[in-house]
Amino acid sequence: MKSPRSSFLLCAITMLTILAYRGLAIGAEKVHVGYSAISAVTVPLWAAQEKGLFKKYGLDTELIYLAGGSRVVLGMEANSIQVGLFNVGSAVEARLAGGNTLMTGSVYDVYYFQIFGKPAIQSPKDLKGKIIAASRAGAASEYGIRDALAHYGLKESDYKMVYVGGTDARVQALQQGLADASIISPPNGLIAQKLGFKEILNLMQMKLPFGYMGIGVNESWMRQNRDAMRNFFKGYLEGLALCRRDQEYAMRVVGRFSRIDDREILLESYRTSILHIPEKPYVKKEIIEAALKLSKRENVRTADPEKFYDNGMVKELEASGFIASLFGKK
Repeated sequence: MKSPRSSFLLCAITMLTILAYRGLAIGAEKVHVGYSAISAVTVPLWAAQEKGLFKKYGLDTELIYLAGGSRVVLGMEANSIQVGLFNVGSAVEARLAGGNTLMTGSVYDVYYFQIFGKPAIQSPKDLKGKIIAASRAGAASEYGIRDALAHYGLKESDYKMVYVGGTDARVQALQQGLADASIISPPNGLIAQKLGFKEILNLMQMKLPFGYMGIGVNESWMRQNRDAMRNFFKGYLEGLALCRRDQEYAMRVVGRFSRIDDREILLESYRTSILHIPEKPYVKKEIIEAALKLSKRENVRTADPEKFYDNGMVKELEASGFIASLFGKK
């Protein structure tokens, strides 16, 4: 039988342990992080969450998937989401409308898309009069269709867009005959190809300047939580460094979130994404300017691109040596 003294000590130790854990939970700052696409360029975010890298820097993060950047921005404007990974165009549109969304980092600076269609469609010009599946209005997929086809002389009135949801749904739209073509992010392009559809355009190869994926924030929240935003970047960048070091792990994460187990497709995903994500994720002015050119809002003519982004956080992390500690000096 335990003595009263040993029982007391055991109880005290148990209570102290509970309080310590509660203290850690209370001390961690809750941050809701939205992301707009199930694609390989989101892997550093997923890896940072899975490996506890945000927790390492004192954040209690919850990841929320919302298909299309416009939906992530709506959450940020409502402050139900504080940080997001989504297309730059959605942030620009929100800010032109008087919103509070600010871009603070870059993830992928060209369109991460291919357009696949029925085998009878031989060239981009053959998309005239056709139905093309995108995710939703104001999403990167819509901008990609408009921007890419304009290079081939097609106006928006020359084709019809239908909004069907995420990348999986766009592949299904082809399979079900709901669209003649779909704009698709890797790795799903290879899936469409294996299903017998033809690549009509590779927007990655076109290298049109566009912020397919950037890191945005609710500006009011960031003003009051600069440490939390800095720590978000630390976790995200450490997640990117992990994916660079461990290709097999990164591919497993892509496979798990995209529900794909075909190694060829996963290798293509890694090759077209992780190797092109910047280690110093500065937002480029020309990317903001490209988004402004795509806007149809009246006040876009007088908009100052410098008001739509803030590279201060990335500058701090580079100056402190944090980025070099992860990737080495370049």
